[in-house]
Amino acid sequence: MNDPWYKSTFQYSALGVHLKMHIPHDVFSTQRIDEGTLLLLDHLPESSPTSILDMGCGYGALGLPIAAKFPEAKMDMVDRDLLAAAWSQKNAAENSIKNVNAFGSLGFRDVHGKYDWILCNVPARIGEPFIKNLIHLGCARLNPGGELRVVVINDLAPMVTEMKLIIKGPRHSIYSISASEFTGEAVSPETLYLRDQVKVADLDLDRPFDLGGDDQKRLKVGLPVLIDTLPRQAPKGEFKVLCFRSGYGQLPLISKKRWPNAHVVAVDRDLLGTSFVRHNAEKLGLSQNLEVRETAHWPDAISKEEKFNLILGELSPSADEAVAISELQAIEQSLIKGGEALVLCLEKIEKDWMKKFAPKSKLSIFKVLTREGYTVTRMTKNS
Repeated sequence: MNDPWYKSTFQYSALGVHLKMHIPHDVFSTQRIDEGTLLLLDHLPESSPTSILDMGCGYGALGLPIAAKFPEAKMDMVDRDLLAAAWSQKNAAENSIKNVNAFGSLGFRDVHGKYDWILCNVPARIGEPFIKNLIHLGCARLNPGGELRVVVINDLAPMVTEMKLIIKGPRHSIYSISASEFTGEAVSPETLYLRDQVKVADLDLDRPFDLGGDDQKRLKVGLPVLIDTLPRQAPKGEFKVLCFRSGYGQLPLISKKRWPNAHVVAVDRDLLGTSFVRHNAEKLGLSQNLEVRETAHWPDAISKEEKFNLILGELSPSADEAVAISELQAIEQSLIKGGEALVLCLEKIEKDWMKKFAPKSKLSIFKVLTREGYTVTRMTKNS
């Protein structure tokens, strides 16, 4: 498959349907179908649905065999990760499943209408407020007689006590609730995803649950390496900054604080991250001239004519060399003459992927700082 995100293809059968699944890098369960998903497929509601919602669809392992089994039903498949949602739609096309609409949504935010079934393989690290919200708002989105059915790791069982246990497996359990059983109140959006507060370069940022790439070493070592290489002052005149993999706002908000007159574009594929970029920007009074864009593959958010003075971001170690090369090519395309990019990556990636890209590039590329396994590379467009 001619896509830098493509990782592998595997086949499996469920509900009497045989599927061929293309799997991208850097999403949930890329080595095999998750056992929780398989358990839920074996214990679906007994009714015949006309409308189904797969909440947190990933690349389609749960929703697509169900859509194929019930071809007359409307199947909406949503994920906050735009890359995952895009690959669900790709896999629907690969398997000629035509009753699928896969799209991005942060929880129920962009979901409209009601359903006979709502199904979810609940993320293990998402936090109790989200799970309660899933139950309460899910019940409100059911048709009369409809059912919300979830699979959770057994450690999360205390968070779904409002639901009926269907089956307990070795590591996962299935729970169910119907619209008529709903009696609780939805959790307010302000507290739904909040995990804690962290300080990054003197900015107090709200951090959400379950956002990838936010381990302690990256926070304490990786990001400071990049921050230490940032220019102290912006040049006079128009100054445009692009921050890719913007997370919950670290680099774009540091940029806005350091260069108040800059136009900053923050890009990410995770709608939870982009939501918190906006939230933190508003909280800190840094929203002016801050533009947040959402796309499955960040180079797609930048037009060929759009140019930046400074590009900041990091290469993902859980993606692949092809993804990194495509992103480095996008950086080269998007810099103005005299512009520069500062790219953070693991030192082992710099020694491999970056050095494979450099001989084919017209950029001046050199390593500026290395610390505890992280490296920042400066890429300058001289001509």
